[in-house]
Amino acid sequence: MNDTRPFVTLDLDGVICSPPFGVNVGISARFLDADAAPAPARVPPRALSRVADRLRFDFRRPLPEAAAALHELQALRRIVLLTGRRTSPERWLRRHGLADAIERVVINDTPLRSPHFKLALLAQLAPREHVDDDGRTAQLLAERSAVRVYLRDWPRNRDAQYAAGVERIADLAAFVRLVRAGEA
Repeated sequence: MNDTRPFVTLDLDGVICSPPFGVNVGISARFLDADAAPAPARVPPRALSRVADRLRFDFRRPLPEAAAALHELQALRRIVLLTGRRTSPERWLRRHGLADAIERVVINDTPLRSPHFKLALLAQLAPREHVDDDGRTAQLLAERSAVRVYLRDWPRNRDAQYAAGVERIADLAAFVRLVRAGEA
């Protein structure tokens, strides 16, 4: 099948999946040195990750606009879920009726921390856009990739001054409206 829709990559937590108690503590507006070598991640044993990730993520719900926005976006883009998680969220996506909108799920099975993992994958996947909620990831991607970067707004990422290549959005539905307006 010759699918001409461009790719978009989406982060999961904070973009599609709600943070616990509405507080997104895992994001940072402290920027990385884009010229420095990436620091290695502390990667727990896979068996421990499976248990810990189920406890950390399984109870979370999709953000209110996520399902409708994903299904609308699917008509405009081929959606690749690009997550820093080290275990697959596919069971969670199926349980919440979101799996059919996503073409591919890519988890971080590298020794890299999430921002540099995503930078490396964007070079391979060549999406048109990437949506993330982490300020340091958005900044790194804007500085080091040719991808248009959208930052999902959260209180913990509001105070920094981002590169010109980072565009803030209120939520995934707002991103879909921007994509739709650009397609017209």
